[in-house]
Amino acid sequence: MTEQSFRAWLTTLADADATVPARVVLDRLPDRYAEPEPTDAPALELVPTVESTWREKLWTAPAETRIGVRELAEALGRSTSWVYKRFSAKADHPIPHRRIGGEVVVTVKELREWIRRHEQLRCGAQRGRAA
Repeated sequence: MTEQSFRAWLTTLADADATVPARVVLDRLPDRYAEPEPTDAPALELVPTVESTWREKLWTAPAETRIGVRELAEALGRSTSWVYKRFSAKADHPIPHRRIGGEVVVTVKELREWIRRHEQLRCGAQRGRAA
């Protein structure tokens, strides 16, 4: 069957609102749509995609991106209660944040700056601990 005759056949079925089993359609497909002959080439392996976490996205997201408490906790590897405590003005190093309609949000840019200001670089073993 040629592509033109196949299209005409499908159009006739569509105009008649006909229901046709998939096997009938497959059997009538023109040869150029047939499955290729098997080869000795290795099969491609499908690798499932892994959704990146906010711990990774924090450093690649646009600076103006706003994230909520759950995303912030994930980005910092902390609990949401730890995050809420850092929003307090009484906290040692409060995290800059905004309230929008009752929801607390943080911009990625301000969070990156906050992390850089408060992170401590450590090299080697700490005193009193085994290496």
